[in-house]
Amino acid sequence: RISDKFHPEFKTGDFNGLSVPHRVYNELQVEAHKSKFNGIRVKDRRDISTHEKVLDRKTRVVILKMVNSGIIAQVNGVVSSGKESVIIHCNGGSLPGKDPAPVPDECVLKVHKTTLNEFSRRKDYIDRRYTKLISNNKKKLVEIWSMKEVHNLNRLRRHGVPCPEVVAYRKQLLLLSFIGSKGVPALTLKEAVFSRDQLRSAYEQLISGMKTMFTKCQLVHGDLSAYNLLWFNGTLYFIDLGQGVLSSHTAALTYLYRDCESMHGYFDARGLKGLHDARSMFVEITEFEDLNVKDETVFLTQIEHLQRQEVTNFKHGRQSSDYAFESCFNESILQDVSSSEDEEDEEGGGEGK
Repeated sequence: RISDKFHPEFKTGDFNGLSVPHRVYNELQVEAHKSKFNGIRVKDRRDISTHEKVLDRKTRVVILKMVNSGIIAQVNGVVSSGKESVIIHCNGGSLPGKDPAPVPDECVLKVHKTTLNEFSRRKDYIDRRYTKLISNNKKKLVEIWSMKEVHNLNRLRRHGVPCPEVVAYRKQLLLLSFIGSKGVPALTLKEAVFSRDQLRSAYEQLISGMKTMFTKCQLVHGDLSAYNLLWFNGTLYFIDLGQGVLSSHTAALTYLYRDCESMHGYFDARGLKGLHDARSMFVEITEFEDLNVKDETVFLTQIEHLQRQEVTNFKHGRQSSDYAFESCFNESILQDVSSSEDEEDEEGGGEGK
């Protein structure tokens, strides 16, 4: 039988009783030889990307190395999946070194997805001086996005704004402290049910956090909504800081006003009494007392003027220089990121940091 002359995985069909020309037989041999090696590793879009709740091969390798190194003691499963990332609950171990530092008992792995079309416009949230360095490389953009979130979260924690703690990160994967208890994540503001006093407390914490972010951290969240604020044990936590921009960004104040409109809409729908409008929230957060909050057209014109002024101040060196994320855009570092990808392709994955 002809089928006996090929490896079992190669489907030849039923040739019983049929005479096959030499040309057809030779073509079958060639295809069987190809399929023998292609069957070892079939590559498709899912092999090189994160999609919904599926992790790509390289990400699984990084997670495995973090487990083998003891940083992660146990991976428990997906607790959340959004348009930008997959959140995996795990138990922490200890950071390697001469004096191993303990990792929080409950952590989450945040894996930024690499297949999102939304990332094509994420360059809008990065300073124009640096976007040319990442061109149209989506994988590199996602890694830069992850580093940006790391530095933004660290800056918030330095100034006392409640947010997850960054334990470790590697490429598009972040190991963060878990906001929740016993594997149950904290509720988002969208899911939480408040008493009247709790709703007032959440609003006050929101204004305080946004004001500290703008005046001390010199950051604007940029995509604030009821879905990326967590409520746990009476405390409001800010999450998803990847799109956060410096106050010197060309659209920072526009983003901030959009955040104010979004949060005003949420608390207004919840029936919070004595709520200021979005323009008054903006003034309270920024302390720009001279803005005209009565006329929206004039207000928006004033914001545009202030944005140009902030950018001018930045260009003249009057912006804070301690923003760690500036180092991420060193061109040589970006080249190192690119070369490390090539090395990882040869070795089968990078080591977790």
